[in-house]
Amino acid sequence: MPETESPTIGYYTVVEDEQTGWTGGLLLLNGGGRPLEFQCTLPVRPTRAHEILFGLTLRDHLIGEVIGPLLVRKCRTPIGLLCCDQPEALQIETRINCPVALVEEAAMVDEGPIDDESLVGSTQVQLAGSNLRVAVEQAERVQKLAAVLIDLPDATEPFERIREAIKEAQSQIARPQSSRVPPAAAA
Repeated sequence: MPETESPTIGYYTVVEDEQTGWTGGLLLLNGGGRPLEFQCTLPVRPTRAHEILFGLTLRDHLIGEVIGPLLVRKCRTPIGLLCCDQPEALQIETRINCPVALVEEAAMVDEGPIDDESLVGSTQVQLAGSNLRVAVEQAERVQKLAAVLIDLPDATEPFERIREAIKEAQSQIARPQSSRVPPAAAA
């Protein structure tokens, strides 16, 4: 990446809804926090067999192995750093070409206290007033990216944008088909 070009920062989260299922969203921003690309999955509804077979690891599987990698593959814009608010998403790093960071403040708001066992081998890096947890071997790379992303206004707010966009997409899907007037009937 040329030095004059600001890296992109991706934000990834998954919303679980009892009615619709698990929906993932990935928002890519430029260094100033402006959107470059947004990807969203259709809701994923695990079968009862999946729930039984995966047991307590179903959440890990859906967030880190199914939804996240799918969204990253769909992106047309290269990602410099991928931020997440769910510790289960950290495992995506083994499947992609950029560092993955857990935004601690966002994770604590959404998930409650962070389980330190899931963060073994990680360290903190500062970005836009927030603490990122990154793999120790990625810390230097993320620190360099954070130094370039000085215009990013907030490291936690993009997660709310994703949740709102998912909510809007779900409301569009849920609108009754009968409210649409067929072209022939409008004439």
